[in-house]
Amino acid sequence: MKPFYQGKLDVFCAIYAVLNGFRLTHGLRTLQARDILHQTLLALADNKAALKIVLDQETDYIPLVDAMLQVHSINYPLRLEMPFPPPAENSSVPGPEETWQAIHDWLDGSLRRAALVRFFRYLQPEEPPINRHWSTISHLEDGSLRLYDASHEPDAVQRIGKHEFVTSTADIRQGQLLYIEPHSLRFMEKS
Repeated sequence: MKPFYQGKLDVFCAIYAVLNGFRLTHGLRTLQARDILHQTLLALADNKAALKIVLDQETDYIPLVDAMLQVHSINYPLRLEMPFPPPAENSSVPGPEETWQAIHDWLDGSLRRAALVRFFRYLQPEEPPINRHWSTISHLEDGSLRLYDASHEPDAVQRIGKHEFVTSTADIRQGQLLYIEPHSLRFMEKS
């Protein structure tokens, strides 16, 4: 089963991550996904300020992801876990090892599970990220997180190795040019 793909010009990777999560957990079909997409866009259109924030990418999309999961878990029953809370001011964030272990434990051999994640991709440590992206992690494969991703881009991230990401922007360096926000993780399971 192939993931639902995001359009080249839109900024709806978070919406597609949720759709692909439901595809993995519930076998969501194209027409069902289109209905959820339409309902989500219509709900955003009712609030011009919220729509503008989404279109201008002035959000981390976490409220949108959480709202979609809550609303659509009525028709697609879902067990949802958020393994890491948002960081409090001056508190430490989970490190890469703790983040990896949580994802590993969630996905390890289990069917009808998925993990949603937001990450930033850098080309050079000293430059701003080239993109901020939401994706769906489908499984572990050869020591990597396999992304069930909405992007058609030829250089899109398709897998993330255990030692290829950081969980603090201060730790970005060559060889570790992906920053995962641990508090963005949403673990999904069909219930």
